[in-house]
Amino acid sequence: MKDLNQFIVFKLDSEQFGIEIIKVQEIIKPQKVTKLPKAEDFIEGIINLRGDIITIIDLRKRLDFNLDENIEPRIMIVKIDGINVGFVVDDASEVIRIEKEDITPPSKGVAGIKTEFIEGIAKVDERLIIVLDLDNILTTSEKVKLEEVAKSY
Repeated sequence: MKDLNQFIVFKLDSEQFGIEIIKVQEIIKPQKVTKLPKAEDFIEGIINLRGDIITIIDLRKRLDFNLDENIEPRIMIVKIDGINVGFVVDDASEVIRIEKEDITPPSKGVAGIKTEFIEGIAKVDERLIIVLDLDNILTTSEKVKLEEVAKSY
């Protein structure tokens, strides 16, 4: 049996990205965000989602993609180091299966993104999907700040 995983495919600008489905809690529509003082520019703030305080990170800003004001974004709730985080993305609506052998480690400078954020590039039919490494999307100090926010609410 082949090693097959399911991925949520989402868009940032015209690029397609994937995150393993087991790491995604849910996908929600944008909500009113409470701004946090002195937060990094890619941290939008926090929301109250059914009693849980979720830090919202605009993945478009984090990865230096253009913001398209004509698109109603989505928020993907993921778990990073045991903390629920919401990633703002342009669209997240597709689930696909990708075989492990179809994911190639990234070469330097793929799509202008720092390669530490990338687990690999998946070839699915004629498409290239950038598989993100959630464990490296935030620095250690940014993860510590997330923990502080999560504990203070």
